[in-house]
Amino acid sequence: MPAALNGLRILEVGSGAAGAMAGMVLAENGAELVKVEPPGGDPDRGRPGFRVWHRGKQSVVLDLRESGGRENFVRLAAGADGMIECLRPGAAARLGIDYRTLRPRCPRLVYASISGFGERGELRDLPGYEGIVSARAGRMHAQPGFRKGPIFTPVPIASYGAGMLAAQGLLAALWRRGRSGPGQRLHTSLLAALSVYDMTLGPGNRTHQVKPGQVFGVMEVAFMTAPTRDGRFIQMCSRQPHLYRNWLKALGLEELLDAPDLRHMPDLFPSEERMREVIERIREKMRERSADEWMEIFSANDIGGDPFLTAAEFLEHPQTALNGRAREVIDPEVGRTLQVGPLARFSATPAEIGAPAPRLGEHTAELLEAAAKERVAGSDEGSAPADADPVGGPLQGVTIVECGYFYATPFAATLLAEAGARVIKIEPSAGDPGRRNWTRTWSKAMVGKESVAVDLKTPEGREIVHELVRSADLFIHNFRPGTPERLRIDYATLNALNPRLVYVYGSCFGSAGPWSHKAGFHSSPNAICGCGIIESGRDNPPRNRTFADPAAALATAACALVGLHARERTGKGQYVETTMLTSMAYAVSEWSLQYPGKQDRMPDRGQHGFGALHRLYPTADGWIYLECHRPREWRALCAGVDPGLAQDPRFADPPARGRNDAELARELAARFARRPADEWESRLRQAGVPAVRADGIEHEDFMLGHPHCRENRVAVEAAQPGTPRSWRAGPAIEFGDGPTPVRPAGELGARTTAVLRELGYDDARIAALAERGVTRVIGHGLPD
Repeated sequence: MPAALNGLRILEVGSGAAGAMAGMVLAENGAELVKVEPPGGDPDRGRPGFRVWHRGKQSVVLDLRESGGRENFVRLAAGADGMIECLRPGAAARLGIDYRTLRPRCPRLVYASISGFGERGELRDLPGYEGIVSARAGRMHAQPGFRKGPIFTPVPIASYGAGMLAAQGLLAALWRRGRSGPGQRLHTSLLAALSVYDMTLGPGNRTHQVKPGQVFGVMEVAFMTAPTRDGRFIQMCSRQPHLYRNWLKALGLEELLDAPDLRHMPDLFPSEERMREVIERIREKMRERSADEWMEIFSANDIGGDPFLTAAEFLEHPQTALNGRAREVIDPEVGRTLQVGPLARFSATPAEIGAPAPRLGEHTAELLEAAAKERVAGSDEGSAPADADPVGGPLQGVTIVECGYFYATPFAATLLAEAGARVIKIEPSAGDPGRRNWTRTWSKAMVGKESVAVDLKTPEGREIVHELVRSADLFIHNFRPGTPERLRIDYATLNALNPRLVYVYGSCFGSAGPWSHKAGFHSSPNAICGCGIIESGRDNPPRNRTFADPAAALATAACALVGLHARERTGKGQYVETTMLTSMAYAVSEWSLQYPGKQDRMPDRGQHGFGALHRLYPTADGWIYLECHRPREWRALCAGVDPGLAQDPRFADPPARGRNDAELARELAARFARRPADEWESRLRQAGVPAVRADGIEHEDFMLGHPHCRENRVAVEAAQPGTPRSWRAGPAIEFGDGPTPVRPAGELGARTTAVLRELGYDDARIAALAERGVTRVIGHGLPD
């Protein structure tokens, strides 16, 4: 069967994991990906992740500094549908391959640009390296670790996020092009991607509330990293009330459930002291059994908890194999490799990994010869058609029915709503449980949606959803296997109602395998896919991180649009399944790659970084973060710190620096300790060294309050019913020449009556449904 994106040709220019992963998901779904490299090759060819990120692609070598190279590039672009550009700000224009230059000759080209910090503001010219963005945005300052000070963040979540956003934006713009004719430019950034991961950013999140008698305990209690008798750890994921009750009963602590002051557990506790008392009692009980014994008990009693695995162990796990999420690829340089498999499963247009990563310039002659024979559309240099009207977004006209809980699947629909889709959110009378995390009507995962309160356990409620599905383009849910069948919202039922429906299951574990029926939350993939071990540093206990919900949202949104493109080509809908596990394995794809002799890099035990040129250093009064990858950056570092380092034979060349990495780190540490952090940041920036101060930056304050974030619309001031105007995360993708509309979050059940009227229900029938409780709004019942 042909893949979903067969017939699309996409150019990829630049280096870094973000653009590479954007191209990766398109290539495995059938798009022809042409990676354009300079004569010396992409500097990332030396990184372990290159073999995963560039599988299934073709390599063309062009010197874009030469007129002949630029003309060959334009010929390739004229025959392409899209382009992914991830160069430093201004570089594309200097090379003559920016959108403004290409547009007259390539009017149908969709141009996706990825930057580090955005295209405006005081930080736009900082190197867009993962660590530089993380440090400058305050993420390292905010991370808990095993020492004081900022903590290195090794997993490239911003790069992965920007890659998925670029893929999503490119597919959305291509969908619009199919209806309006011209292409357009879109932009996202690693900084914008970080806003997706900040699940608590916005007015009224309980994480940031300090109120007497309302201590928010979800992260510390329901998601604790619990020690066991054998010295191992289990990542608990018992967020839902029934999961938490089951856990306490298994521990023999059910009396806590009857304590009058603990009636809102695990959400709220009456005091910090009371919460600490509960935590310690739970930890004492968890130490009474081994990890394997607990996992057996948890599996038998529907309790959310997961073991910590390495990325390599995840690739070999039965849950991975039975869902087809690991694939063998024969690499021409290292032989047999085991890699993370396709990002999603498509029932009618299966994704395939394809060829291994190409050799440098392997396809140059072939593709340039073909391009020379093709007629170059628009070569008369005439004026290009006007861009499609960006107001409303490229997905205007797409209707999505969403039945998701918490963040991963709901926020996938939010991303599509921000791109212009109409999203009708189906909620129970108490609301999506994710609303429990907020004290106001605002909820980050509800932005741009129309909330319809419906009891799916009633025949009348199911009929409402069925009526909506009959005219919808996509249906998205994240219920465990068996639940959709009981509620009559399974694929077979909805496909019979609407054969053109793209049905998306945003699962945690997948629909097959021994864990398919387990409850899954953001901490599950963190433990299972290796992230918790990578983030903790060498030889440290594993850490809980909250990356997997946003990572899954990003993947699900992109893959939903892959399914939409397949439908446009075939005329039929299909079943699409993403998993939080695979999404997270993509984010750690450098480690989700195994072959004989491979040595995975890990942060040091002190959680400073990967090596002397890629780490945190204490200064006279704070911390500086350094990330040097290129020879020119090493030369600039020596000039800015101590020219003598360049003459030291221990550090004469990259191999020597690699052998003497610990010594180089000590030498640099001694020098950085002599001056204040701000002085180092200014001095190194003037010298062209990728280095920023990493301490004293509150992440939330930076993301919502810094002028740079506001200028780039990473933060926007917006209205919300019942809430004063406040700053919140803005849309993560900028389309065309105008700003993406900023819409409020849908209030629980606010659109029920209006949507029922659209379906032809009269007022008497609507009132009767509310009277019988089918569409009644109750709310979550927690104090605001």
